[in-house]
Amino acid sequence: RRVLFRSIHFYKRKMTEETRLDMWAGRWESNNTPWHKQHFNENLLRYWPVVSGGRENLRVLVPLSGKSRDLGWFYRQGHSVVGVEGVRGAVDILFTNEDLEYTVAKVPEHDGWVYQSIDKRFTVYVADFLKVQAAIIGTFDVVFDRGSLEAIEYSDRAGYVEIIKSVLNADFNYHLSGFDYDPAAKTGPPRPLPLDVVKDLFKGRGLARRSEERRVGK
Repeated sequence: RRVLFRSIHFYKRKMTEETRLDMWAGRWESNNTPWHKQHFNENLLRYWPVVSGGRENLRVLVPLSGKSRDLGWFYRQGHSVVGVEGVRGAVDILFTNEDLEYTVAKVPEHDGWVYQSIDKRFTVYVADFLKVQAAIIGTFDVVFDRGSLEAIEYSDRAGYVEIIKSVLNADFNYHLSGFDYDPAAKTGPPRPLPLDVVKDLFKGRGLARRSEERRVGK
């Protein structure tokens, strides 16, 4: 089967916050996390010069961040990075791996926690992304979305995008990766994310431009 990769829609079941986070927690607890990469994401290294435009001291959001090494990469390039992850165990592993001094505090507004490096440039909120607020996490110059929008339920996409829109600065770049394939070919996650759906979701908020398209699989 050939699957078109590029940089979503239709589902019948509405998941509650509890079942949604429980599902992901179960995946982490059983180490069933095939999306996690042991190295920096290849799209990050390939497209960052374009996404950043050479700008320094950017504020970068990584939704559904897991224990991704990409956060540490942003941090060590001199940027301020904020992740949002629903499973606390993944965040514990992330901060252990990054070997940073950090603090942990309760965030009642999100019914979650915030982990933050001492210099406050490396921050991860443990929360359901659909509950986060710009008043708490701030606004961003860049969003690096590698597999987050395509991972969530179809019924959650509009809410996810509304939150993304609410935390974007006026001058922003949003890097999005996803797969496009016949939904009947497999069940997600990930779920199909065709370009026309992306354009519809972000209508009125910016221009969508395809950076790359390639076929994977047989």
